Amino acid sequence: MKNINTYKKISIICYGFSVLIFLIIYLLGVFSPPGYEIGYFLLFFYNIMPITALVSSFIITIKKGYLFWLYPVFVGLLGILIPFLLTKSFEWMGSFFAFLPALIGLAIGLIIRFVIEKHETK
Repeated sequence: MKNINTYKKISIICYGFSVLIFLIIYLLGVFSPPGYEIGYFLLFFYNIMPITALVSSFIITIKKGYLFWLYPVFVGLLGILIPFLLTKSFEWMGSFFAFLPALIGLAIGLIIRFVIEKHETK
């Protein structure tokens, strides 16, 4: 990892962290007992998935991560893929649990980064 610059390290960490969290969400969905579907979806799809996407997108944007603009699309696809693998139904609603919070994190990160760079140049 010595040859990889800081921007790529931040991206690898954020993308890897998101994949790990989404993999855990998927595995918990596969191995959850019958009857816990509503609680599972409420906890993971309405709380953990959006928070992970928002925070990781914010960090990758603030730190000028490599391919930071691609992150919302990446987690949006993961947000569609996980419900499809669990329920065998394709729905666009899953993309909003990950894509929109990541897009919000990207926008907030870009605004803060712009303000910080503007004040550093003065």
